[in-house]
Amino acid sequence: MNREIDDRTYLSFLLQSLNIDEMKQICRDFEIKGFSKFKKSELIEFILDSLAEEELKDLLEQKEGDIISSEINTAINKISGEDRESLINIKVVNDKNHEIELQFKGFNWKSSSYLSITPKNINDPERDCDCRVGSNMGFCNHFWIGFIYSLKKNYFKLPDWKLTTLPKDFGKLVEKIVIKDGNLINEGAVSSLLAKHNRITIYAAEITEIAEKEDDFQGNVTTYYLISLKDIEFGPQLKKKSDYRKEDIENVDKLIIRVSEKLYSSDKFKLGDKITCNGGVNKDRMLGFMLKRVTGFKKK
Repeated sequence: MNREIDDRTYLSFLLQSLNIDEMKQICRDFEIKGFSKFKKSELIEFILDSLAEEELKDLLEQKEGDIISSEINTAINKISGEDRESLINIKVVNDKNHEIELQFKGFNWKSSSYLSITPKNINDPERDCDCRVGSNMGFCNHFWIGFIYSLKKNYFKLPDWKLTTLPKDFGKLVEKIVIKDGNLINEGAVSSLLAKHNRITIYAAEITEIAEKEDDFQGNVTTYYLISLKDIEFGPQLKKKSDYRKEDIENVDKLIIRVSEKLYSSDKFKLGDKITCNGGVNKDRMLGFMLKRVTGFKKK
């Protein structure tokens, strides 16, 4: 890789993704003294000022891959609808200059991001973001969503990207991400397969985890179970058996379902059991897409 910007500048971008405890650990690892008095914004500069050129290279080798992979994984989770923050809109502001704006929404916040990757600036693209990492020129997950969108728009070719390393399986990670109606959709994600249904029937799945939970609402305690499944074969819940079509059957690797105490107590369920059930598709703020309002939960 022939990155044009120097190691120090590049690290000043990368380290924005770390929290203050992680940066203090860098100080300990490299035996840097006097770091405890600095705030995060000052600590990055302090670390970079304290390290020799060879130490900067060592730090880069230690941290780059993990930082990039973590942010890209979060980006893909957002695209897939499996993160607490959702991608709600992408707008091409200037197609000629490859300028895009992205809008995100969380539980009680909104944020926006800007990116332009062109042949002239591909070595250090124009970018801006409202988030803490991106506002300091870091490669935040919002940046990587814009990166993936720009790649899918053919604004640049992957072999021309020299600024950062990419995970070895990056091509596979984004293979099923497509642009539909101007937005990014991960056709291989559980969310994309489930979101088109209101209720589904699980024809076959295996229990991998059972967690008893309690919900206390105004003094009324409700017990329920979160059950993790793997190797799920499902289709739309049918009004009558004659509506069954084999071509409607789909598969996902894992899924969580919420089962009432009464339904769970109808049999002695254990790990490894093969089950079937019906349920309503729901996007939970913490757990992502899952099944609630489960009925017909039984061993297969």
